[in-house]
Amino acid sequence: MILVEQGQSPLILCLPHSGSDVPKAVNTRLNATGRLQADLAWRLERVFDFHKDLDMTVIRSSVSRYVIDLDKDPSTYANAPTDTAGSLCPALTLDGKRIYQDGEEPGPTEAEQRVLLFHQPFHKALLSQIDRLTRIHGRVVILDCQSMRSQIKGVTDKGLPLVNIGSLDGASCNRDLRNLFVGSFNGLEGFTIGVDEQTRGGFIAQCYGRPGQGLHCMTFLLAQRAYLRHESPPFEPDKTRIARLQSVLKDSFSRVIDWASVGAKPQAVATISAQPDTFGQAAGQAEVDAPAPVNETTDQTATVPDPQAEVDAGAEHEIIPVDPMTLPKLPKATDAPANKNLPLQVAE
Repeated sequence: MILVEQGQSPLILCLPHSGSDVPKAVNTRLNATGRLQADLAWRLERVFDFHKDLDMTVIRSSVSRYVIDLDKDPSTYANAPTDTAGSLCPALTLDGKRIYQDGEEPGPTEAEQRVLLFHQPFHKALLSQIDRLTRIHGRVVILDCQSMRSQIKGVTDKGLPLVNIGSLDGASCNRDLRNLFVGSFNGLEGFTIGVDEQTRGGFIAQCYGRPGQGLHCMTFLLAQRAYLRHESPPFEPDKTRIARLQSVLKDSFSRVIDWASVGAKPQAVATISAQPDTFGQAAGQAEVDAPAPVNETTDQTATVPDPQAEVDAGAEHEIIPVDPMTLPKLPKATDAPANKNLPLQVAE
């Protein structure tokens, strides 16, 4: 399911990789490596459990990135063995190990179904919050929050800094905002920082980062040693490390909120669709490009439908009911299609 905790500040924390749920129809096909799920942003939601103190909005999914990577373009559904990092429905770990039993990798039909079940609802929820907060503030900042192990062969060979910030080389957010955020970590003991190196930004930054129009997006990647005891199962949180990290993040996020709040003008937002008409069209991409969601250079507003009209304005918790653990299944194994690339509606 998609979990949305609504705040009123102009900062959205987006956690696309913190979920660990795997539908039974997928889990039975994973091998031992796949069931370990070592590439998730384990326990990352624990780091941001102070979000109410700063009145921030948090959006996260309970679904594992091994089911679908919500920070990948939904048109990239091929699972070429040599394209681990670009896989929408990965068949390999980040260091190139197989996660499925032989012949059980998802095919294009199943990938399309996973987009409809998990990818589209997540981005629809994100777009809805962007619209709501833009109407309040005029400027909105999205932090695409992720984490990964410090040592991954072929991925972090040069070493992973504790804090990694991506901005598509300044294309997805205002450069002053990026520099302000980066500067909040400078000089802190034990904090190493990478900017547009280990991560430049994925689909979320590419799709929603429109700094000239008031919508700013940065990818915020933490090395898991910043908040876990060990970067291996059971990925146990370290309370001392989390407390220290949170004290730093409160200051960093406060600076971002202050920056977004200064000089911004509330305005209506052009209608943005989060439901692509066809599989493979980036969620909201065409609508975000033209017309633009926000324009900081004009006070002109348009009358548009409010996607939050049916949501209680005072609600703190919104749950969008997409439950991956209760997917429909075929009644008997003999009714299943005779091929290895089965959709999620499979017999078990």
